[in-house]
Amino acid sequence: MASPRKLSLQLTPLLDMLLIIVFAQYLEVREHQQVKATEQQAALVDLAETRARLKALLAEEELLRLQMESERGRREAAESDVLSEQQKLKLSQSSLEKALAQQQVLARLMSEIFQIPAREVDRLLASARVPALEQSPAEMSRVKEQFQELSQQRRGKMIEYLLTYDEIRKRCDVWEMHIDANSVATLTAGDRTTRIRIPTLANDDVDINQFNAEVYHWYRSLPQPKSLVIILMTYDRASRIAVMESIRKGLPVLLARMHADHSGQVRFEYADLGFRLE
Repeated sequence: MASPRKLSLQLTPLLDMLLIIVFAQYLEVREHQQVKATEQQAALVDLAETRARLKALLAEEELLRLQMESERGRREAAESDVLSEQQKLKLSQSSLEKALAQQQVLARLMSEIFQIPAREVDRLLASARVPALEQSPAEMSRVKEQFQELSQQRRGKMIEYLLTYDEIRKRCDVWEMHIDANSVATLTAGDRTTRIRIPTLANDDVDINQFNAEVYHWYRSLPQPKSLVIILMTYDRASRIAVMESIRKGLPVLLARMHADHSGQVRFEYADLGFRLE
C-alpha cells in the first residue's frame, strides 16, 4: 500500500512543469500571432498609401497630358492664326497695290486728257508710288475711252451730268468716313462732323463692337435721314491695314443695326473709295 502513494507524489511536479511549458508556448504563439497581425496591418496600410500615391501620380500624369494637348492645340491655333493673318496681309497688300496702280493710271489719263499739270499729279501721288506694278492694257484703254468720251461732250451734256448728280444727292444722304494714320475716324453727315478714336483691345486688335457703338451713338444724334444713306469710306496711305480690315468687316453689322432702327424704311450702304489723295 505504501508504494503506490510514493509514485503519485513524484508525478505531480512533472504535471505542473508540463502545464507551465504548454502555457508558455501558448503565450509565445499568441504573441507571435499578434506581432504577425500587426505587421500585416502595417503592410495593408503601406499598400493603401502606395496605391493612393500611385493614383495621385496617374492623375498628375493625366493632367500633364491634358495640359500638353491643350498647349499643343493653342500653339496650332496660334500658328493657324498667323498663317491666316499672313494670307490676309498678302490679300490686303495685293488690293493696296492694285488701288495704287489704278490711281496712277487715272492720274496719268487725267493729266493727258484734261491737261492737269504733271508736277501737280506727281505731288499727289509721290507717296503712293510702288515700283514695277503691272497694269492691264485693257483696263487702261477702257478708262481712257471713258475719259475721252466725257471730255468730248458738249458743255450742256457736262452740265446735265452735274445736275443729275445733284438730283441724286437730293434723294439720298451721302456721309463720309475717313480713317487717318492715327486710327481716328472722322465722320461727316452734311454739316455734322465728329471724330472718334478707334478703340483697341489688350492684344492691340480693334474693338469693333465699341467702335460701332460709338458711331451708332453719333448717328442717333443726326436728323432723320433720307430713304437711302451712302457712306463713303476713305483712309490715309499710312493707315494700319489691320484697322481697315476690321472696319470693313464691322461696317455691315453697323449698317444692319441702323437699318433695323428705322424698321427697314431706310437703306444704308457703304462704298470703299480707297486712299484719299490730298
